[in-house]
Amino acid sequence: MKKKRLFPDEENARRTVERFEEENGRLDAKRKKILHAISSHSRFLGNSIVRNPRTLSALARSKTLGKKKTVSSHRRALASMVARADDARDLGERLKDYKYAELSRIVYEDVSGLCGFRQVLEEISDLAAAVVRAVVDFHRSALEDPDGFEFVVLGMGKLGGRLLNLSSDIDLIYIYKAEDEHMERIMRLSTAVTKTISAVSAGGFLYRVDLGLRPGGSRSPVAVSMEFALEHYFYWSETWERAVLLKASPIAGDISLGREFISEVEPIMYKKLLDYESIEDIRSMKTQLESIQKEGDVKLGRGGIREIEFFVQATQLMSGGAVKSLRGLFNTIDGLGAMEAAGFITSEAKEEMTESYLFLRKVEHNIQLWDELQTHSVPAEGESLLRLSRSMGFAEPGDFKKAYEEVTALVEKHYRNMFFDSTTEVEEKGKEFWELADFLTQGDVEREEAVSTLKDLGFSAPETAIDTIAHLVDPKRSGLTEKGRVLSKKVIPAFLSNVIKLNNPDAALLNVERFVSGLGSRMSVYSLLIENPEIISLLSRLFSRSGELSSFLIKHPEYLDAIILKDVTQMHDSKETMTRVLSETVSGEEFLEDKLNALRNFKHVESLKLCFRELSEEMDPVYAGNYLSMVADVVMDASLELAREGLAVSAKKEKLLENMVVLGLGKLGGNEMSYTSDLDIIFIYEGDDQELFSKYGQRFISNLSVYTSESFCYKIDMELRPSGKSGALVTSLDSFREYHSSSALLWEKQALVKARPAAGSRALGKKVMDIVGDFVYSEPPEGDFRGDIHALRMRMEKELAAETESAFNIKTGRGGLVDVEFLVQMLQLAHGPEHPQLRTACTMDGIKALGDMGIIERGQSQALCDGYLFLRKMGNILSLLNERSKNDVTQADFDRLSVEFGGDVDGNSLRERYVEVTSGIREIYSGHFGKTP
Repeated sequence: MKKKRLFPDEENARRTVERFEEENGRLDAKRKKILHAISSHSRFLGNSIVRNPRTLSALARSKTLGKKKTVSSHRRALASMVARADDARDLGERLKDYKYAELSRIVYEDVSGLCGFRQVLEEISDLAAAVVRAVVDFHRSALEDPDGFEFVVLGMGKLGGRLLNLSSDIDLIYIYKAEDEHMERIMRLSTAVTKTISAVSAGGFLYRVDLGLRPGGSRSPVAVSMEFALEHYFYWSETWERAVLLKASPIAGDISLGREFISEVEPIMYKKLLDYESIEDIRSMKTQLESIQKEGDVKLGRGGIREIEFFVQATQLMSGGAVKSLRGLFNTIDGLGAMEAAGFITSEAKEEMTESYLFLRKVEHNIQLWDELQTHSVPAEGESLLRLSRSMGFAEPGDFKKAYEEVTALVEKHYRNMFFDSTTEVEEKGKEFWELADFLTQGDVEREEAVSTLKDLGFSAPETAIDTIAHLVDPKRSGLTEKGRVLSKKVIPAFLSNVIKLNNPDAALLNVERFVSGLGSRMSVYSLLIENPEIISLLSRLFSRSGELSSFLIKHPEYLDAIILKDVTQMHDSKETMTRVLSETVSGEEFLEDKLNALRNFKHVESLKLCFRELSEEMDPVYAGNYLSMVADVVMDASLELAREGLAVSAKKEKLLENMVVLGLGKLGGNEMSYTSDLDIIFIYEGDDQELFSKYGQRFISNLSVYTSESFCYKIDMELRPSGKSGALVTSLDSFREYHSSSALLWEKQALVKARPAAGSRALGKKVMDIVGDFVYSEPPEGDFRGDIHALRMRMEKELAAETESAFNIKTGRGGLVDVEFLVQMLQLAHGPEHPQLRTACTMDGIKALGDMGIIERGQSQALCDGYLFLRKMGNILSLLNERSKNDVTQADFDRLSVEFGGDVDGNSLRERYVEVTSGIREIYSGHFGKTP
């Protein structure tokens, strides 16, 4: 692949030479030739030489160009700088001058063909190691009792393997051995070393320092003790951390401590028997690498540098325990040689991969050489591509691109033949996540880039999201078995791939973390999710929507088995079957609290089943309302039974208690419950013991609304009872009849339009409904009842809705649900006495009956039905998103809701549709009330 030496950017070289002569005086032919060669390849080094002309003079005088500079010669030169430096800042500036002068020498040797490219990489690495050593020596010498502890800096990654990039971060780990009294000095030393190396000034910078590979990552101190590090690697480390250790090398401080550490961790680096978990981890690492491939990226693209490095690392991890010749190799090139010697690859494959690796690393080197930027992207076109092509020895970009494509295709061929093939559906689902999260492991994506990407994806708190993801992939988060860790590493990325696509990813991510943390060692749930990958998507959407249902499932993941195995589409087909199931469950519990928890769990499970069905298919809000109302009826009947048992009265009084009915009103009465609806009820009894029935009602309410270890069932609203808050908790049948025949108000008549017996005595319920029918429908209300109802409606809109141009209220706002309900109820009151078909508690049934009878036009009937269903669906979703009933909706809510309406609907178009629907409802409402819309 050797090509003719070319000057990539003659124009920059010419300008740099001119500027040098303007600022520093004329150049002789030799120095001009050197500066021309360097600045043609590197703008930043040309500028550095202009600022520090002594670099050019030293190169011109040198008699050893092309001869590899030894580490000891670096150390001698830097030791004098350490001795002469006034302070850390002064040392940093001296070291920067030295670094850029040495880089200029290395680059000139490279572009002049005086050395091979591997030597270039090794020299860049040795230079960095020497600089780190000088900084450590300087700051350690400034400490009191500097020899009272042991402290070593480990070079990791390409620095440890002596194949460092020209503009790479340097990955470091600080390890120490010390008594407690030295801790403060060690931490001060670690901080000072990092600060000096990382400092940026007008003279440039030394190196970007990355400490993220230390044991425990960002949650650990900057420097970690030998004891802590060994404990982490032996008990908690993941396979990727073992891979990182393959290139660990002590570069500064107490080198003997570093060697001791590497010797101690060798058993974990190279396991004698490769366990099931490690094999799956390596497979997962390969899946991650494939998922983050970037087009036109020499490092992460197909057939790129990282694939060759992984090719070697995986072999060492898989076989280093059994084959000693694979151990102790700190770089990719030596690793390829060892693989050939041990028979893992052919001589041809070794040569092809070695040449390809050096070619790709040289491409990377030349990309970064121009401006010292940390980038791996191959320019697509233009001057940058021409300059890169010439720096690689190709006169034309087309020739370079052809050679580049041949190399990457060859690498990909070898890479694809290794080990295994990831094909499972759950693993495929997880690939998208690793593109964001890989910065947590091998550093392929910078944290800043991940934060920006997460923000673009809709995370309102991307920094928090990163920490949550870090916790999810932390092997210490739970006491998983080996098999559990393997399964979780498939399931968690699949979850997160779904989360990053949701409209409310913050809530979803938080709930996924709670769910996974709560699973502990439950292998059955992980296995179940792998066997049913579609459930992962449904769960992710649930976690983004429902606080109450999510919390229940997080607390009780065992119910997931029952829900999935029974098929979420199989709902109870009748109240009788539902009653039987709940009765068997409650009767199987011995203690009251367990019986109450059984009620709560039943309600939550049935709500979950319904929610899963709604998430997996389009569901009519009417069906959801009917089903949730049926669940409420069944739970209320069970609560009445428990209340009777709890009173512990005589058989005669227990028989008497059977004469009470729970009258449902509002959404319960109309079979229009949502996931978070309260229960609007009235207790009506028949008998002469009000105190007994009051206790009965109190126990009923307590059974449903008191908080237990499983939360609560329902909140109870009793304000619609006769005389409201001032009235008795329970009302006798006679008192109910007398009150509604003498003193009831118009709004109470309107409320009873939606009454139905929901629980308790069915016989008594029939008597109550006869009274209700006489009260509500015996004759139309007197006076201007339309005006009175409209006045109440406008008062609700003004006092409760509080709408603005950008904030709406689905229930009480203009054209909201109450417009439809009040209109239907007004027409039922007006025409119900004459037309029994209108006497229904269900708003939708009332709309259809009014249309069928011609009281409202067919077109209006359809518009009201469509609008009412639209608002009901929006209200249902809002209730899931906000745990409790919420009716206010802003632009942010429209954005979150839009995904549930499918198609190309976005937040703005959903808002426009909302305005259109509510305006249409208000127009119909106003026409029948005789008011201006």
